Amino acid sequence: MKFLLFFIFAFCSVATNAVVVRHDIPVDDYHVDNMPEYVIELPHEGLGVLIDSQWVVTVAHTVFYDYTGLKLNIGAEFYGIEEVKLHPHYKRPNKDLLSGDLAPLMRLLKSSSDIALIKLSKPVLGVHPISLYANSDEKGEVITVFGNGATGNGLLGEDLNTKSLHQARKFQNIVESAEGNWLTFKFDLPASALPLEGMQGSGDSGGASIIYHDGIPFLVGLSSWQLATGDISNFKGGLYGTTAYQTRISSYYDWIMSIVGS
Repeated sequence: MKFLLFFIFAFCSVATNAVVVRHDIPVDDYHVDNMPEYVIELPHEGLGVLIDSQWVVTVAHTVFYDYTGLKLNIGAEFYGIEEVKLHPHYKRPNKDLLSGDLAPLMRLLKSSSDIALIKLSKPVLGVHPISLYANSDEKGEVITVFGNGATGNGLLGEDLNTKSLHQARKFQNIVESAEGNWLTFKFDLPASALPLEGMQGSGDSGGASIIYHDGIPFLVGLSSWQLATGDISNFKGGLYGTTAYQTRISSYYDWIMSIVGS
């Protein structure tokens, strides 16, 4: 069951690199020497983003068990986890949805609020949190997405065997829709793609999707899942034409601020 969760969520979601890349571009072009310091590796799998000196935001499906008391490596120090707050409308799939036709699972994922906040036991020193994007004009924006999960290319899809390598990469895409709780983008074929076009892969869940305004980064989304049809046994993540769903930060801005504070 856990394997199926990782598989379909592009855990997510979804060579020796992270994120799924164009087949006609050298993989080293997607390489980053170091993740931005505000991108945080979580205890089991996936990523979070430092948005306040004492708070990390991530997607709820990366929280596999009670993380209270575990530690996160941020900058040059370790910080204990004091508590985790899942969004009250988060829906965790049951095992019945993890086999057969993907349509019921897709409906549940789209209706869920895939976001969580992690409170640290003490304020982080020496690392600047990223600002949240609160506006609702994300459509058409070029986003830069960070990940360190499974990789592959648009012709062959993602290779789940590469997930454990944790290679840091980034890619770009264009927000195709910004509606309700989700941002979406599509992995286009090279003829109509950005130079560093890519797709989130399994293990990239919670990775930061950012835009730059006047050189300043703003967090607009978190990698969450890939849209899929047919039978789950035939699912292959990261192929050209795949649509990615990201948790839309502006939709949850008020909820985040009600917990974190201004």
